Amino acid sequence: MRAILIFLAGLLFPITFLFGQSAIQKYAGTAMPYPLIKNLPVLNHDGMVPFYINHLGRHGARFPTSGKALEKVRNVLILAEQENRLTVKGQELLATVLRLSEAFEGQWGKLSAVGEQEQKGIAERMLLRYPEIFVDSARIEAIASYIPRCISSMDAFLSGMEKQESSLVIKKSAGKQYNPLLRFFDLNKPYVYYKEKGDWISLYESFVQDKIVFTPVMKRIFLPSGQETGQETEQEKREFVMALFSIAAILPDTGLPFNMEGIFNDKEWYGYWQTQNLRQYLTKSAAPVGNMLPVAIAWPLLSEFIQTAEQAINGQSDNRVNLRFAHAETVIPFVTLMGIGKTDIQIASPDSVSIYWKDYEIAPMAANVQWVFYRDKDCQVWVKILLNEQEATIPVVTSFFPYYRWEEVCHYLKQRIAISKEILSRFSSKTD
Repeated sequence: MRAILIFLAGLLFPITFLFGQSAIQKYAGTAMPYPLIKNLPVLNHDGMVPFYINHLGRHGARFPTSGKALEKVRNVLILAEQENRLTVKGQELLATVLRLSEAFEGQWGKLSAVGEQEQKGIAERMLLRYPEIFVDSARIEAIASYIPRCISSMDAFLSGMEKQESSLVIKKSAGKQYNPLLRFFDLNKPYVYYKEKGDWISLYESFVQDKIVFTPVMKRIFLPSGQETGQETEQEKREFVMALFSIAAILPDTGLPFNMEGIFNDKEWYGYWQTQNLRQYLTKSAAPVGNMLPVAIAWPLLSEFIQTAEQAINGQSDNRVNLRFAHAETVIPFVTLMGIGKTDIQIASPDSVSIYWKDYEIAPMAANVQWVFYRDKDCQVWVKILLNEQEATIPVVTSFFPYYRWEEVCHYLKQRIAISKEILSRFSSKTD
């Protein structure tokens, strides 16, 4: 089975990279396809025997969730064509946008073939790295958000597991009953208010005006005379360019043979990513303006992770793996609450966020967090934390990285939960 898995892993080169844009993939931010895993190291050390995995995954690469951006761009381009205001590049762009409108019809928000391959690849590598866990008809339990792309991601992941080990005993379910764990961002009223009307909005909008320089992009698409006679305001032009960026960013996720090369240069892509990266940081992570509210709301999921882990450790559960499939809005606060890789850093200056906090390192498409549990030769329990299949640090002292003593990690995480509850209590009292 190991030889087969290695062969299959070699086939998982994301097809998105065949269609260009690979140089700017990371500037798509959370729209970036899952990074290519170039090698498959065996992650276990002598004397450390893995026995359980706790997993949270984001859905895989998808089609755009709505047609708003595409409609905005299409309408502006069609009007400009009617007024003979398009450059050759603009005419090519319009043709591409019209083809995309047809290709995306009925696909909004769905998991793409790229996303299916991402999930299957993660599953196959899990079996390759921890074969001890999956022997003897191992029990796997999986849950997913009610959103179809999350359910499809779960199914793709499980099919990847079953393809390599047919004896697995799998239990799966999905639905709104898992919202408190997987869609907590919809349920907390103070957070919903913050997301829709919070002080972060003015910071973000000011940053967008500074970073999105629309004139060079408009010149590539519209004739000079057209720009002079066009009635678009500066805000409308900026919104047009932002919509265009968002379409270009999602294209590699679809697996379709389209791109928008020549519309943006690397500097412009970087400016766009900075704005989206800041938005993710302000609304989902530890930005000072949020006072940790966007992070604290993840405590129920962290508590459930601890509970399921302790059940597996104490023999109260037969599950060898617990899988959960959700969203970037789930993964980013969860990772931050754990303090993985200093993702809980607090950065006051919007200009500095992109230096110290990068959304594509945390939550690309198919992002995942894995807690892998081990017993050593003395039967002591250790845990290793993986972020996107890479060994990660947490702020707990260990002399045996990447392994941490579970007792110490559990104590640390329960402290984080207690702090989160205090934070939420303060916000709730303000809104009562």
